[in-house]
Amino acid sequence: MLRVIDNLVVREILTGIRRRGIDPAGFRKGLSDIGRYMAYEFADTLRWRNVDVETPLGIASGVEITDRSRIVVLSILRASLPFTEGVMRVFPEAEQGIVGACRSDDPPFNVSVDYLRVPELDGKVMVIADPMLATGNTIMGILEALEAHGTPERTVLFNVISSRPGIERILEMDMEVYTCSVEDELNDRGYIVPGLGDAGDLAFGRPSE
Repeated sequence: MLRVIDNLVVREILTGIRRRGIDPAGFRKGLSDIGRYMAYEFADTLRWRNVDVETPLGIASGVEITDRSRIVVLSILRASLPFTEGVMRVFPEAEQGIVGACRSDDPPFNVSVDYLRVPELDGKVMVIADPMLATGNTIMGILEALEAHGTPERTVLFNVISSRPGIERILEMDMEVYTCSVEDELNDRGYIVPGLGDAGDLAFGRPSE
């Protein structure tokens, strides 16, 4: 399943974080805001039940999201940290995992997963938050590394911008994808065009060599 978040406010935020020269604080805030809006959209797909709540003046009908206790949110170091922050504002009860993945700068852009700390995943609703889906190699490498940690009931990918080749590859898996834009081109460095550049560098600054 592919869902493109076409909310006007999200489109405006995406426009802002694409601009050349955006400062890291503004970029991080934009990622966090998009993560929060995306989590709201995703919440409509979760299990819930009717409940009654006592108000100061009587009894009102309400709802309770019963899936909250089953959500696991995975952050992919380092670019997804502010993105995940926005998601966790909507699901503060969620368990959280951290994945460190490094992609080669040269074709075929192989990925190594160097750090993995995740809770038990059996029967969980697993949300992988990663701002950019380019070749799909990072997500495929992470999914392989996660196999030893259980089988989620649902596997969901949140990202801000996706390439069409990456989307087509991921949708062959049993995954749900939420994104804000699907773009056709990858350049020779494996970056999405027009995309927005290197999300990690934009959020935290360029690392020293």
